[in-house]
Amino acid sequence: MMPLDDLRVYLPKYLSAENYDQLISQLRDFPANIDKRMFTIGLEPNIIYQGDALKDMPVVNIENLDLGVKQRPCMIVSNTCDMDLNNTRMYPTTMLYTPIVQLNNYIKVLSQYGASEEKIKNHISDVKAQKVSSMFYLPSIGELGESVVFFDRLLHVSQKYIDRNTVQARRLFSLSDYGFYLFVFKLSIHLSRIREGVNRGAIAE
Repeated sequence: MMPLDDLRVYLPKYLSAENYDQLISQLRDFPANIDKRMFTIGLEPNIIYQGDALKDMPVVNIENLDLGVKQRPCMIVSNTCDMDLNNTRMYPTTMLYTPIVQLNNYIKVLSQYGASEEKIKNHISDVKAQKVSSMFYLPSIGELGESVVFFDRLLHVSQKYIDRNTVQARRLFSLSDYGFYLFVFKLSIHLSRIREGVNRGAIAE
């Protein structure tokens, strides 16, 4: 992650002074504090927030359609404003999300693929320190054990798929200011690396 003084330029301006100072303190302690401080409670019950984890989202593997649709806990990737049903558009948007994978199951898959114990150990250490750009590590909270989500496993569904009156019952967690900042920071790095090292040029006249 970039130096804290550089990060200040990108910090949200809408936070109260108290919450801003708390976020600065938490970022200063990163990555030693990747724990329950990443989560929060008490947000509006009928709003789906970016970074929320929701129960029973439809998951399908397009390469194995015979497995059918599974209902799995997933993390919401879409922007909060884009999921506001009052935000009308000429053409409806969909809700982006990605399955939440239990960390122990991910480790089993790595082992099945032939990775050595030492490689797995080092890789998981990087995952937990949020050093793997395509993955977001989630410490255990509530009924969820340690987990990961993959930014390259995105799915989508109609915004109307979820009755907003049921959101609170389906929500497993929401991200705190700290967790949300880490989430958006990593998501932006994964999807929009401007330094891709390609000289694209332009169409000649």
